[in-house]
Amino acid sequence: MRHAPLATTFVDFGRVVCNGDEAFTREWLVTNGLGGYAAGTIGGLRTRRYHALLIAATNGPAARTLLLGECAPCAIYRGVRYPLAASEWSDRSIAPQGHLWLQRFYLEESIPVWQWSFADALLERRLFMVQGHNTVCQHWTLLQASSALELELGILVDRRSHHSLGSVQGATPIISKVERGVSLQWSSTSDDPELSLFVQCDRSVPTPTGVWWHDYHLRDDAARGYDSTDALWHAATLSLVMDPGTTSLLTASTAAQGSVAADAPLDTERARLAALTAANRARGDFPAVRQLLYAGDQFVVTRTRPCGSAGRSILAGYPWFADWSRDAMFSIPGLLLASGRLAEAQLAISTYADFLDHGMLPNRFPDHPTDALEYNAVDAPLLMIEATRRTFALSHDLVWLRSLWAGLQSIITAYTAGARHGIAVDPRDGLLRAGELGVQLTWMDAMIGGRVITPRIGKPVEINAFWQQALRAMTQLALALGESGDEYAAAAQRAQTSFGQFWNPLQSCCFDVIDGPHGNDASIRPNQLFAAACGDALLPVGQRRAIVDVCMTRLRTPQGLRTLDPADRAYRGTYRGTPVERDEAYHQGTVWPWLFAPLIFSHFGVYGDREAIADFMAAFANHLREAGLGTVSEVFSGDPPHEPGGCFAQAWSVAALLEALHELPPTSVDALPPHNTTNGHHT
Repeated sequence: MRHAPLATTFVDFGRVVCNGDEAFTREWLVTNGLGGYAAGTIGGLRTRRYHALLIAATNGPAARTLLLGECAPCAIYRGVRYPLAASEWSDRSIAPQGHLWLQRFYLEESIPVWQWSFADALLERRLFMVQGHNTVCQHWTLLQASSALELELGILVDRRSHHSLGSVQGATPIISKVERGVSLQWSSTSDDPELSLFVQCDRSVPTPTGVWWHDYHLRDDAARGYDSTDALWHAATLSLVMDPGTTSLLTASTAAQGSVAADAPLDTERARLAALTAANRARGDFPAVRQLLYAGDQFVVTRTRPCGSAGRSILAGYPWFADWSRDAMFSIPGLLLASGRLAEAQLAISTYADFLDHGMLPNRFPDHPTDALEYNAVDAPLLMIEATRRTFALSHDLVWLRSLWAGLQSIITAYTAGARHGIAVDPRDGLLRAGELGVQLTWMDAMIGGRVITPRIGKPVEINAFWQQALRAMTQLALALGESGDEYAAAAQRAQTSFGQFWNPLQSCCFDVIDGPHGNDASIRPNQLFAAACGDALLPVGQRRAIVDVCMTRLRTPQGLRTLDPADRAYRGTYRGTPVERDEAYHQGTVWPWLFAPLIFSHFGVYGDREAIADFMAAFANHLREAGLGTVSEVFSGDPPHEPGGCFAQAWSVAALLEALHELPPTSVDALPPHNTTNGHHT
């Protein structure tokens, strides 16, 4: 199938978007299951250092290397050159402006597709990665033409961390001609091993070049307060002639590619994507839900376990995040359990359990495997216990549970007796306290120059909800293994009895932190929703309803929940600017879409209102076409119009929606709009 029927494409833009500045604000993403990826804007303009056609997971999934920056396509048709690329330079000029020839951009499932129209020709490109390999494929088809077309592909490369910018002082590779293309080989250094890139295309004629293209301007990096002048090395140009109706396959890979039928890799990827929706348990018959399933798949990656076998992990977000244990444990129910990927959920939990140390999980895995792990996430181990309970409830796999049991017990033992960073159960009330100066242990973890923006030393409300939830889970799991769960049940009951200390009658909601250095923190934040989502286990229905009402009134936006009440003096309503400006707003009013999960479960628990939940979801159906296409952003500004910010694809943002769609009644998603009818979209 060469043309995607308009009625089946959820993300689909015509010339109104493709030919204007909006083409440079909407971003696409493809991934390879290793941590490698390709990303860019639909108009072809590179606006971030992370925009490239091959960023390989060279020591994945966290260590990633930019190899192929652009392919700078240019069509020569009936004696006229039609540059199809777009680049912005330091003087802010855009040249060439290939997006002006772009007739249509759409996602075929999760595969980005471009169609350029010039004269009487229509040229199409699909772009995707080969799963499990650092290989990106460009599938070119000349859909319409009255004569042959020559296609030139300028191969622009570098070898650098995806966090870095290019420089004309950078190392250049040795170029060699190989079958159907060129190989580029970078010598080993003290920091990096030898590395090769093979760029190959059937019927192509390579012309080595070896010239730096410099003074690229990356507008998004500039807006975020970072250096924004980039360079790429023009290694070679591949030229090929395409007859009407023919297809060519361009591959860029860290390994040489043999000759295959042009359609074969595309057929394999289409079959893989079809299997994802066939296995899902989250209403994949809705186009928006299918798009979320594809988005969720992009975060699931291979991570080698200490024993050397292949494990599973979840990247927190693209393009710059590695795998964070907190984000992974929050995301397992939505990305894996709701999507019918039970075996992968088990493997992911087992992989993280390998890294337990004195009852704690590493907050994140570093970019370089030799760097030390940092154990400063108080919530992640508790969330792992709950993820284990939920996974076991579906698998009933006692062998798997037994393999984890000692590690799970070590969490409760360490937290009860005292773990790192002041984490310990208060013997007076059975609640969990945590924190010390200069360390942030909860998800509100922004820090500037050693200064924690939202210090939460004491007993945070959501941490104690997770603590009680973990104790109840341990009680159930112990019984499943034929062991006594009495001590866990007793600790859970004590924590439940003491949880009433969090209630703030003056504001009819919970304190965010109690027993802190300065007393109780009455800031109105969304963290209390995790307690409300526990149902009767922690709070009576009247208090849960009051929490929902406060959060709906003061914190809710169409894109998620603000992290702080706008009436608070510390509130920051916009998330933009320099790193310092953004970090000061990160948890002081910025909207986080993943917080919709506890809101939805709490709201449905006290009101049972399916229509309201459908309204919540509808805003995200539209967002899937606004920033990271087919996926959900990390954050939004607290003030209208709630511009998206942070990573354009965030794991727990997607996972929260998939989890809600799976757990709540089917009619909750009946109102999701199947197609967008705004100007510039196909309908």
